[in-house]
Amino acid sequence: MACRQSYAIIHSKETVTTAYASSPGSSPGRVMKKLYRDHRCRRLKNRSILHGARRDVATEEGHPTSEKHDELRITGGVSIDPLSLSIEPTQVDLDRAAECGDFGRRPSDLFLRMYVDILAGIDREPWSGVISPPLLGSRGVVTMSIISVIPDIIQHHYDCIVAARREIFLATNFWQASKSSQKICQALKELSRRAEQRGERVVVKAMYDRAHLKMFTHNRVYVEEEEWLKEVVMLPKRSEIPWIDFELVNYHRPLLGTFHAKFMIVDRKIALVASNNIQDRPNMEMMVHLEGPIVDSLYDTALLCWSKPMHPPLPLLNEPYQPPESGYKFGMDNEYSTLHNLDGTKGAELYHSFAHQDQPIDDTPPEADKVFISGRYQTVTEHLNAGDQPNTRATVRQTSSEYAPHVLHVAHDECPMVLVNRGPRGSPTNPRRALRNAQDIAWLAGLKYAKKKVFIQSPTLNARPVVEGVLKAVRRGVECTLYIDVGFNDGGEALPGQGGTNEQVAKRMYGELDEREKERLRMFWYTGKDQNKPINASAKKRNCHIKLMIIDDEVGIVGNGNHDTQSWYHSQEVNVMIDNPGVCEEWLDAIRRNQNTHLHELGKDGIYRDADGNVLTDSVYIESGFLGVIKGIRSSIARVRGKSGP
Repeated sequence: MACRQSYAIIHSKETVTTAYASSPGSSPGRVMKKLYRDHRCRRLKNRSILHGARRDVATEEGHPTSEKHDELRITGGVSIDPLSLSIEPTQVDLDRAAECGDFGRRPSDLFLRMYVDILAGIDREPWSGVISPPLLGSRGVVTMSIISVIPDIIQHHYDCIVAARREIFLATNFWQASKSSQKICQALKELSRRAEQRGERVVVKAMYDRAHLKMFTHNRVYVEEEEWLKEVVMLPKRSEIPWIDFELVNYHRPLLGTFHAKFMIVDRKIALVASNNIQDRPNMEMMVHLEGPIVDSLYDTALLCWSKPMHPPLPLLNEPYQPPESGYKFGMDNEYSTLHNLDGTKGAELYHSFAHQDQPIDDTPPEADKVFISGRYQTVTEHLNAGDQPNTRATVRQTSSEYAPHVLHVAHDECPMVLVNRGPRGSPTNPRRALRNAQDIAWLAGLKYAKKKVFIQSPTLNARPVVEGVLKAVRRGVECTLYIDVGFNDGGEALPGQGGTNEQVAKRMYGELDEREKERLRMFWYTGKDQNKPINASAKKRNCHIKLMIIDDEVGIVGNGNHDTQSWYHSQEVNVMIDNPGVCEEWLDAIRRNQNTHLHELGKDGIYRDADGNVLTDSVYIESGFLGVIKGIRSSIARVRGKSGP
């Protein structure tokens, strides 16, 4: 658990948000440096048994990063490393953890066990979660999730942007001129038009990562209009959005410290946390729409990500989240819901009741294989092809009309939530200390404290800690189900130190288990809803980029982080941990309904075979040795530049 000083910090009223609101002429990075300074000085002064401290300084504004230290967990003055802890927290630990968050109700014991480890991580370094500690544990609701192709998620971004009244903070890993980015640009132009009609300006802050040589001296750089108008970005001219005060920052920490975060906050009322970048890809993705005090937690993280002075500051700095007077609204009652969110037969019925008379819809689909998806009749293949490629053909006939990528969650009370983030780390090495952040600790804790089952969907799974964590859970009697994308970013993952391709890892994992243990490890290759077998991701036809972990059907972790070496050791990530079995069940139901992945399990030798016993014929051979390294480096560079991979 946290020591007395950390406990006091968590219960402090002072955060980066409040401090910056009191001094908007400064910067979030500068006020962060001043907060909790006494705590850090006391901790460093008493750390004689450690190997010293080295701060990985990013810019003159500062950034929450981990220090070089070997021990984190503090109880009664004794340091314990939470990454190595094998003893479960005591009841006293759980009770104390329940006091260390604005949860609204007592969280489940599973959630609290995981939270105990997360709290231990912030004891040594309060900023290891890229959030002010008082805002780490919070609460909120999930009104909607989208498990679909990028256009559906971008459409919801559009609907939320145009509804903004005062401010927007938009963060993405990579912005690339594309149909997706054009949609966001259209939203900004429409927002400006509406703002002009109201006579009230809107402040929009945006961040992306387009690595540049300037970042060796300044990790964050303001992007001028001349730069963002270039063909590769193509954001609107200022003259096209005259009623928006727009400011853009490019953020990357060389070499490997990618700003991989993808989230948006609108009017400090809602937050979207997504898996996709703003670019076109043939990916299945996932986004969650959050409301409640958790929005203020993400707001604080946004300020820390930005770090630099704001011109002008966000207008709602002094106005914390306020719950709606009439309670949270779900389904089509939510003010940000539109007809685009309707799917299936029930969605078609609702469309009839909501649609205007000048937008009639036929009662009968024009063709038998067309179903109601995203507010209109279309085939599942047409819907999946909207991501990035129009020519992929179905290999199975769609027989169900209930393909529903929009999950309009059942109304529920606020539930406990924790932001589990990590900051970027530029060094190309993968030391153990790089795991000491809220994201990695939460993932490891989920695998450690699971009693029955763990579900993971990720484009890649090769980071040593997650591979070892899964194997330990399986040996302990826990069923681990892994939905992974065969061939995803194989060139980069095959590089030395990256962990290997998904196919290599699958064979290695099964090879380390005995026959009984193998039955509890269930690995599947992602398969599109209209396909009869997996398609290698290198074909760029049916890829999956979802990042989700669910532990014992109770606690879910969703957000930006992949289970590859890059996300575990290097990238800036933003994720939310949610204590709500109902929401977890709805997520699992939607994944099963909208994919065919559950039909395509690997054999217990780690090799996939179809119903006729044939292995996949489209696997990409990655050469070993010098040529393989060159190919992998090229793939990784293309990935950073947005021309390959996620």
